[in-house]
Amino acid sequence: MKPARRSLGYLALALLACKHPAATAAGGTDTTGIMAQERRTTWNPGIAGGIPSRTTICATINAATYGNGTTDATAAIQSAITGCPAGQVVYLPAGTYATTATLGIDHGVVLRGAGPALTKIKLDPTKGLTAIFIGLWSSYAPPVAVTADVAKGATSLTVANGSTFVAGDILQLDQRDDPAYVLTGDCSWYKNVDADGVKRSVGQTVEVASVAGNTLNLTSPIHIGFSVLMRPQVTKTVDPFVKNAGIEDLYVSGGRNGMIRVIHSAYSWVKNIESDTVDGGQHLSLGNSYRIVVRGSYFHHAVQYAQGGGSYGVSINAQTSDSLIEDNIIYFMNKPFLFESSGGGNVLAYNYIDDAQLGSAMSWQETDIDTHCSFPHMELIEGNYAPHLGADIVHGNSGWLTFYRNYATGQHRTLAAVQTGNIEAVGLEAFVINMNVLGNVLGAAGLAGLIYENSTPDWVLCGDPAIYRLGAGAIPATLCAFDSSVAATILRHGNFDYFNKSVVWDPTISNHTLPLSLYLTQKPAFFDSQAWPYVDIAANPMVGVLPAKQRFDATH
Repeated sequence: MKPARRSLGYLALALLACKHPAATAAGGTDTTGIMAQERRTTWNPGIAGGIPSRTTICATINAATYGNGTTDATAAIQSAITGCPAGQVVYLPAGTYATTATLGIDHGVVLRGAGPALTKIKLDPTKGLTAIFIGLWSSYAPPVAVTADVAKGATSLTVANGSTFVAGDILQLDQRDDPAYVLTGDCSWYKNVDADGVKRSVGQTVEVASVAGNTLNLTSPIHIGFSVLMRPQVTKTVDPFVKNAGIEDLYVSGGRNGMIRVIHSAYSWVKNIESDTVDGGQHLSLGNSYRIVVRGSYFHHAVQYAQGGGSYGVSINAQTSDSLIEDNIIYFMNKPFLFESSGGGNVLAYNYIDDAQLGSAMSWQETDIDTHCSFPHMELIEGNYAPHLGADIVHGNSGWLTFYRNYATGQHRTLAAVQTGNIEAVGLEAFVINMNVLGNVLGAAGLAGLIYENSTPDWVLCGDPAIYRLGAGAIPATLCAFDSSVAATILRHGNFDYFNKSVVWDPTISNHTLPLSLYLTQKPAFFDSQAWPYVDIAANPMVGVLPAKQRFDATH
C-alpha cells in the first residue's frame, strides 16, 4: 500500500468537484497545431542570449590564507562580494573555504571558483543555515488591483493605479483560487493568502516593459488567464529585485536549511555547481523569481530521505516564472525535482534525474519529476531522462503541463531491486487536468507484469507495474475516490511504450510530425556531436545519448 502522506489541507479538497473546465489560451511554440492553443503557452525561458560571460575580476580571495579548509573564510568572501561592482566577479582559486554563515549575493555580481573539483565551499553544518543566498528578503508594498480580465497570451494588464510602477519592475500577479479548476491544498508559505483565508495559488512573476497611465506593458506573455471575478492583483517588493547575479564553478556542502536559495531575483544563474548532501529543504530553491538559468550542475544526496521537505533536489516555487533548468544531474533524493506553486513558462529540459526514494518505505517508488503545492501550470518538461514522471495531489492539483520527448523507464538505476510498489512511467494523480504527454519513450523491456493503464478504482493505490497510473489519490469515502477526469482530459500522442511495443497515436489527430523541440529553434551546443533530439520515436535507436547522463555514467 502507498504510505500515508495526507494533510489537513488535503482533506479540504473533498469539498471541491471532480470535473474541471478547460482554460482559454493563445500563442505557443507548437506550430504544427498538434496541441490546441488552450493546452500550451509560449516557452521562451531564461536569459536572452544565454548566461553572460563576466570577465572583470574585482577581487581574488587569498587561497593560501582562506582556502586551507580550517580558517573561517566567511568574512573575507562576504566582504569581497559586498564591495564588488555589479557586472564583475569575485574569484575563489582552488582550495577549500570553510564558512560559518550564509554567503549572500544581493546585487549583480558573480561568485566564481576554479571548478567544482577544485574550489569547495564547506559550510559548518552545525550552524543550520543555507550555504549561498542569491537575492534578498524584502517586504511588499500594498497590492494593486487588476481591473480587467487578463487573457492568456496577453502582454499588458490594466491596474487601478499605475503611478507607482516603472519599467524594469518585477511584480507578482496572482488571483484568488477558482474552485472550477484549483484544488487549493495548503502550502500557504508559497502563495499569498487573503484576509478571509482564500489562497492565491495561481500566479505569475512578470516584468514591466513600460507604463502608460494605468496600463502595464509586460516583457513576457501571460501563461494562464486571470479573471476579475477572482480579484487579480499585482504586488511589488519594497526593494528592487536582484538582477544579473550568479554562482559558477563551485562545490558547495553543509547546507542544513537548503543549500542554495534564490529569492526575489531575475536574470540570474547557477552554472557548473556541485551541491553535495543537503539536510533540510532543497539543494536549490527558486522562489518568487524570474528568468533564472540553472545549467550544467550536479545536485545529489541528502542526510535523510523521509518525506516532508528534508531531502529535495531542485524546486521551482512561489510563482517563479520563465526559468530554465537545463543539462543538469539531480540524483538520489526523496523528491529530486518539483514544481511547487510555480508560475508558468518554466522549462525543465535535458536533465538526468534518477533514484528518487522514500526512506521510510524503501519498497515504494517515489517520483523523479513531480508537482507539489497547487497550482503549477503551463510548464514544459522536455528531453529528460527520468524513470518516473508525475504530478501529485498531496498539497493541491496542477494543470496544463507538457511532458515532451522524455525517456521514462519506470525503473530506477540502483533502487529497482527494492522498489516494488508504485512502479510506473507516468503517474498523474487525482484532479490534475489537461496534461499533455507527447513523443516520449515509456517503460522498459522485460518489466514483469506490465500493464498499460489502470482502469478501476480499486487498482489505483497498488497493483501491477504500469505505463500510466491515472487518477490515484482521490479522497477516500467520497464520490471522487477515483478521479476519471484525469484520463478524460489527458492528451497522449506519439508515445512509444513497452506494453504495446509500438507508438500510440491519438486517433483524432492526423498529424504525426512532432516538432524537434517546443522551446529551442536549433540543437543546443552541449549536445556537441551527439544526435538531437535524443528521444526520437522515428529514429533507431529511439533513445540516444543524453549529455548529462553521459557525464554521470563516466564517474559512477
